[in-house]
Amino acid sequence: MLRYRIAPAWLSLHRLARSVSPPPPGFRALLFHDVPPASRPAFRELVADVVERHGMISPGQAAGILRGRSGGQEPKPKAGRTPCLFTFDDGFASNHDVARDVLAEFGIKALFFVAPGLTELAPALQRAAVAANVFQGRIGADDLPPDQRLMRWDELAALRDDGHEIGCHGMSHRRLAGMSADQMHAEVVEAGDLLDAKLGQTTRWYAFAFGDIDSIDEAAISVIARRYEFCRSGLRGLNFPDMPRWAVCADSIPLDAPISYQHLLVEGALDRYYGGRRGRIRTMQDAGAERNH
Repeated sequence: MLRYRIAPAWLSLHRLARSVSPPPPGFRALLFHDVPPASRPAFRELVADVVERHGMISPGQAAGILRGRSGGQEPKPKAGRTPCLFTFDDGFASNHDVARDVLAEFGIKALFFVAPGLTELAPALQRAAVAANVFQGRIGADDLPPDQRLMRWDELAALRDDGHEIGCHGMSHRRLAGMSADQMHAEVVEAGDLLDAKLGQTTRWYAFAFGDIDSIDEAAISVIARRYEFCRSGLRGLNFPDMPRWAVCADSIPLDAPISYQHLLVEGALDRYYGGRRGRIRTMQDAGAERNH
């Protein structure tokens, strides 16, 4: 791919610009999905690189930054670097495995977004729903790898007990934009209530399915803001103290990309291209807040 070929030169120019104008204080959320066994060496390499070059923060520390405080647990990033929060979407069982086998090695606590309505389904029904809702029908249930499944409740509870945080990714991983009020209540509010009941927790985080600007609207943000403290999108960008809590940014990191391209993403070289979309979601948040008053 062209972007992979030009990544080293692009990265050098970006670093030169950052040496003149360092990024403001804040953190970057990194976004992953399924991490199958074949991708785990690349995932571990990336984790080690991020820990060494940037430093990590926990979901609790990220929440403190977004609230404008950090409760005495301030992350201490390397000079000129931005610490990172690891987040995982969809709740694939591989996430449990990488938390146990990779994240634990580095002492990392991460944020896992799951769709509890899919967790509840029997295996055959779950595979059909994952194919239809998560992969949007691009592949059929029979085309999924035979060992690909979502985490069970006991695996989610184990993550929680290990100090990770479980967030909500909708009841059944459906696009929120344009939903009826009843559908949205089930997808947003009832999903969080189900997570609370099953895991004995207070679910603070929501990540809307697909994460792009066309998958969210003002009405959805209004409902999310009434039920959750934070909402994470899939829009690239830096997160900083006192920013809008329902417009948290995240950078999806492809594990099959060259390390130079991964560095581009982790260091924020694509942030400027998402400025307009970040502005749109913050406008939606402001309008949603007005609805709630």
